[in-house]
Amino acid sequence: MKCTKRFAALVLAMMMAFSVMAVTAAAYDSADAHEVCCENEIEPRIKASRCVRCGGNAYERTGYIGTELKTWLECEDCGWRDYK
Repeated sequence: MKCTKRFAALVLAMMMAFSVMAVTAAAYDSADAHEVCCENEIEPRIKASRCVRCGGNAYERTGYIGTELKTWLECEDCGWRDYK
């Protein structure tokens, strides 16, 4: 009985591992068709660029200044801001 339970657990673990690999492979294959017409780089979730002062990472921020919604670039290294 003990051997049967261990074997069943092993089979179940192998099936779960295979399904995770199959889903990942399917997602990768569907992404290939999209990469043909688009850039081959991974894009960040927020827009980023280089800081004009220090060359660090400047990210696009959005927030309220007073009562007006504004968007600006802000460097995380030197604190430089460029309001749009």
